Amino acid sequence: MSKGQEIKARMGQMIERERDRSRIAMGAAAWKEHDEWVTQNIVASAKQWLTQLATEGRL
Repeated sequence: MSKGQEIKARMGQMIERERDRSRIAMGAAAWKEHDEWVTQNIVASAKQWLTQLATEGRL
């Protein structure tokens, strides 16, 4: 597996864990209503974090 594939797989796992944490914290009804924007926010945050790591040369 290439470094890029490893990073992508790791980020996918981190995103899913954060979605699970959010779903539990919000409850089923709120999650059903807000799933889309919460997921978009999680993904955008992960991209920002990766960009910062890359800028700092830490990837």
